[in-house]
Amino acid sequence: MQKCRALRFRKLTIDRLAPDQIDEMWDLYAAFYENVDRARFEADLREKDCVFLGTEPRSGRVRGFSTAKFSRLTHAGRRVGVYFSGDTMVHPDYWGDRSLHRALVPTLLAWRLRHPLRRLYWHLTCNGWRTFLTMTHSFPEYWPHPVRGLPDWEAGLIDEISRRQFGDLWHPGPGVVRDEVRLKSGTAPFTPEVRAVPEVQFFLERNPYYDRGDELSMVARVNLGFFLRAASKVLRALGRRRRRHTDLAPRTPKGTVTPASARARPASVLTAVPGSQGGSAT
Repeated sequence: MQKCRALRFRKLTIDRLAPDQIDEMWDLYAAFYENVDRARFEADLREKDCVFLGTEPRSGRVRGFSTAKFSRLTHAGRRVGVYFSGDTMVHPDYWGDRSLHRALVPTLLAWRLRHPLRRLYWHLTCNGWRTFLTMTHSFPEYWPHPVRGLPDWEAGLIDEISRRQFGDLWHPGPGVVRDEVRLKSGTAPFTPEVRAVPEVQFFLERNPYYDRGDELSMVARVNLGFFLRAASKVLRALGRRRRRHTDLAPRTPKGTVTPASARARPASVLTAVPGSQGGSAT
């Protein structure tokens, strides 16, 4: 797979999307999903609050997006907020790039600060293993869970959200949204190596008919543990980038005598790497 630079994600309200941006979003979506319909895609888009749009730094082409909507409800006597992650697609050239996740965090944090006494849950439906693993790796608390299962309160929350969002497409017995839209064959396939991952095995147990379009409905707590995990990942990424820059920096061979004129210069000049100002090498 081609190694590409990170996408640039920005949050836009739906009314700020240009027609050509919607065209590019549709082209990307239709390239990797089957049984899709342009009219339905646009109708679903209009129901959302915003979209996180990912573009290539040089060309400006749309190579990733995720639609989103916030709502509030009262479940079993508790008022909660729900962040629904709708149609989402990132071009395979950028799989592994966490730019989308970093772009989402400030929006979720801002909501929590505005509503400090109300729990916030992320709701999404999973048709593929990559989406499921993103959930398991990003959230300390999510359901259904391979160890903690699906407690009654969280099961009821998933049922209430899914009924509101999907209507007759929601099937509470297996806990899936039954739709004909699904990933095209060959997109994120379930290879033997992938099937050997315990979390993937759990996903297949909960959603055995993923290949028919079934999507597992899930929720996760957007709490302090989530934000700490997100911050930890950012810090580790910065550490890896710093180490790469250090490895690429020119080094003075042992035994080299530094001229007196150079020794008199400020240390910042001596250690500067040509071309390193104001940008990243990655």
